[in-house]
Amino acid sequence: MTIDASVVHPAIETVQHQTSIEKHLAQEKSRALRKRITNRLLAAGFGVFVLLVWYAATAFEWVHALIIPSPVDTFFAAGRVMSADYFLANAWVTISEILWGFGLGLASGVVFGVAVAMFDSVRATIYPYLVALQAPPKIVLAPIFITWFGFDEPSKIAIAVVMSFFPMFLNTLTGLSSVDPNAVKLMRSLTCGRWQTFRYLLLPNALPIMMTGVKLCWTLAVLGVIVGEFVGASAGIGYLIYAMNFQLDIAGVFALIILLSLFTVIVYQLIEWGEARIIFWKQV
Repeated sequence: MTIDASVVHPAIETVQHQTSIEKHLAQEKSRALRKRITNRLLAAGFGVFVLLVWYAATAFEWVHALIIPSPVDTFFAAGRVMSADYFLANAWVTISEILWGFGLGLASGVVFGVAVAMFDSVRATIYPYLVALQAPPKIVLAPIFITWFGFDEPSKIAIAVVMSFFPMFLNTLTGLSSVDPNAVKLMRSLTCGRWQTFRYLLLPNALPIMMTGVKLCWTLAVLGVIVGEFVGASAGIGYLIYAMNFQLDIAGVFALIILLSLFTVIVYQLIEWGEARIIFWKQV
């Protein structure tokens, strides 16, 4: 009994082709893993280098302790500050202000960005004024907001909203406006309405740019709250930094700055993690 070669060869070629694809995917996965590990090692190595330089500068008294405390003193100061009775209450005040300012700035930026991008009448009416409002430095508004809203949380939230609004608004507007006009015409030729075009074409195209705005919005919300607490506050991390700096507790100041930076970076990484899953088609 003879076997037709024309039947066997395509089957063998198909198996070989599948094997080569699986091998290529395994190689790409291994290469990506090695790249992630290398990046983590580089980041860790640079951090160790900075700590060594910091330690050497303070140990050999290249800088005075009132200017830059040693990393050892900063570490113990962080433990002292975190174990103090006042820390959690003040930390929660700042965190709640940041979250409220971030959420309101994000939501208002998206709403106004969508409205300006989707409606020409809205763009003609309010866009020039939104741009003009960004001209003055936001820090100069802090005393005004404190006069309006007092020394409590509302004034800090207002500053955070004002600082974080425009990046979200501008990135939303840019993302929605960057779609190929021919693609929009194609959607209209398929009898898609305004909001169908927005949902299936404009929004997916704008999401990568909008997520960049979300990350900017987060960092500026943190900055706005801390600036507001510096200008005038009765509680919060910024208030503690100002008080410790006045008392020349520089190690405590550095400890609070590092703790605040760690919180900001952790949330920033969570936003990037969410971005990788929301915009899955962006991943290579």
